[in-house]
Amino acid sequence: MQSISSAFALALIEAMGSADTPINPLAVTLTKTTAPLTPERIPLHELSRLIEDVQVRSGNEDLGLLAYEKAHPAHLGALGYAAMSSATLREAMARMVEHHTMIGTGFCMFMDSTASTLRMAGLSATPQNALPRVFVDAVASITLGLLHWLAPSLRITPVRAEFMYEQPRNTGRLEQLFGTDLRFSCPVNALTFQRADAEHAVATFDPSLQHIHDQYLKRCQDEQNSDSITARTTGAILQHLNQARALGMEDIAKTLGLSNHQLIRSLDKDGQRFQKLVDTVKKQHSHHLLMNTSLSLKQISYSVGFKNPSAFNKACERWFGMSSGTYRLGRRA
Repeated sequence: MQSISSAFALALIEAMGSADTPINPLAVTLTKTTAPLTPERIPLHELSRLIEDVQVRSGNEDLGLLAYEKAHPAHLGALGYAAMSSATLREAMARMVEHHTMIGTGFCMFMDSTASTLRMAGLSATPQNALPRVFVDAVASITLGLLHWLAPSLRITPVRAEFMYEQPRNTGRLEQLFGTDLRFSCPVNALTFQRADAEHAVATFDPSLQHIHDQYLKRCQDEQNSDSITARTTGAILQHLNQARALGMEDIAKTLGLSNHQLIRSLDKDGQRFQKLVDTVKKQHSHHLLMNTSLSLKQISYSVGFKNPSAFNKACERWFGMSSGTYRLGRRA
């Protein structure tokens, strides 16, 4: 089951003003949580539905951006303290990406880098079921807010922000928070920063605590990983697709820190087969790219790991019963 930590969920709900007047039993449960670092997790679709309902009731398309004001390392639990003890923002970002499943298992995150930039990217673990804009905005806002909390003297600003949802009517509030280079209907949600800014020192860096926090984070991660191998494997496959990396079992296992045998055995316990899971992820990601982006069919075929468009078309005929072009036109009509 795709889930999210209750501490992180509560931060989002409070930011959107529903904590004082809960609108459903889930909000009541979360607002009564007495231990903010509890390992309790809730279904992602429940939280997503809740905050989307709050946004609809408010009529405020930019409601998710309010999460910026609630950014604090405590909302990330063990991951937050590891980020606080990082030497630089780059190290903190790397920890947030590597251990993002501590926060939620319904999406995957990865980091791309060039000589001059660092890009934090993420997308739903089931791309055909896109998360609502209010949720995407909230996660992006709280991520940026946390970076500002870690280095308040810099207030790092993205040089580009990408969103999977369509361009809204008014982008003024988005520009105030994420800068003027905004892109919509993208394959992933992403924030790109200048690499030089990311090398800025974290104000709370403490080398004596860094090792302790990292050890605790690893222990917490190991405990959680035993219960989410299918979600983790799905996320790794999506990461490799978006970074044009190899999709062999050995490649995915290495990303997960497992041997081939461990991966096979773990998936078997979940009733999954590796190649079947790869095919399912390719199908879901193809649906998302065909329906929600303006990428050409050739670009999409390469993005989901096919060497040529004809092979992609054959796969679409198997998945959807029609060619990629027909599927795109038919579903958009």
